[in-house]
Amino acid sequence: MQLSIPRGIVYHLVLQDIVYLIRAFFSPLTNQAKILKFEKKFAEYMGVKHCLAFPFARTAIYYSLKAKDLPKGSQIIMPPITIKQILDVVIACGLEPVFVDINPETLCFDSDKLKAALGPKTKAILLTYLFGMVPDLGELISLCKERDLFVLEDFSQCLNGKFADRKVGSFGDVGIYSSSSIKTLDTYGGGLLVCHNDLLYERLKEFKESLPRPSRTALILKIWTDLCRNVATNRIVFHVVTFPFLRLAVKLNPERVIKHVGHRSTQMLASLPEAWFEQYTSLQAELGLTLLPQVEEGDSVRAKNVQTIKSWSTDTGFRFPKGALKSENVYWQFVAYCENPLVMQKYLQSKRIDSSTTSLVYISNLPSYPYQGLTPNAETLHSNGMFIPAYPGLSQVEIRHIATVLNQSKTELQL
Repeated sequence: MQLSIPRGIVYHLVLQDIVYLIRAFFSPLTNQAKILKFEKKFAEYMGVKHCLAFPFARTAIYYSLKAKDLPKGSQIIMPPITIKQILDVVIACGLEPVFVDINPETLCFDSDKLKAALGPKTKAILLTYLFGMVPDLGELISLCKERDLFVLEDFSQCLNGKFADRKVGSFGDVGIYSSSSIKTLDTYGGGLLVCHNDLLYERLKEFKESLPRPSRTALILKIWTDLCRNVATNRIVFHVVTFPFLRLAVKLNPERVIKHVGHRSTQMLASLPEAWFEQYTSLQAELGLTLLPQVEEGDSVRAKNVQTIKSWSTDTGFRFPKGALKSENVYWQFVAYCENPLVMQKYLQSKRIDSSTTSLVYISNLPSYPYQGLTPNAETLHSNGMFIPAYPGLSQVEIRHIATVLNQSKTELQL
């Protein structure tokens, strides 16, 4: 029997979630020696000098901008697609976001459009490597250095991605990784900040040490969320329970089910929540130490699966981003452009393959915010970019089945 294929997975075992859920009720959460050990291990893993563990990536970005002490009204170049909370953080810091469209082949800033957007008020830039794709960082970083920009790299979806044999996250002034649910290194949340500069590190360390004790309840809820997702995507459970439910939900409310983990709020925040400013826990650090050695092997399998699907899918209704020269993509999500995602999702489900579009927000076009930007390439990616399953754990038979179905889609849907 061919089991249905989930749209995604959680990158640790159900048993680990159960064990950590139980421990979260009574284990110490503020063992600084354990957190420091994980920070040092992650810095070493990234090939940088320093690492600090914050509760969220958005928190790490907030304090990075605070540490730079940019003048109010300074402009920061931002990606058109990311989590909305980063936009809230930028505005809370008194900065003006300027949205630059993406290159549809690399999913990062188009260099010509970036040059045109730079002005006398531009002081910082947030590079975001969407879905594990690596752009031409030689060109982008060179341009940033010419303009003396403060460079933040959000490599939350691109851990172990490389350009010219150097890991992304290590090119800028700071690199930030979100170790949240369904990431390849998932520690039940957290924002791991890496940097080379000693003075910047000491300033950021002061901010980190000023944070209040973590909430045990919040940690328990995060672990519970991962456990639920992990059980729901267990192959037997998914085939028998989750997949039939999703197929029914697609019929009842297709616009809602098409998003990878559901829709997210697009309303502007009046103030930043206190929950964003609590300590990272030693229990999370312990899980990070356990999982970190496994990530590269999973990346290798996923990249191989993507290349196999691409090589077998010779005539499909999809178009795949080409990537950049000298880049090593990790494909946290294998994204492909298609004409009609709602129709395609139903078609793939009829072949026992679940798929989705991103749950990230198209932040350059939010009516509740005072800042917008014209970014048509990003709009196309957000609306028409579909995630094709290619994660570790799929058999070669399943990989071949996915490629075969993609090939058939053009003819069967008359694309």
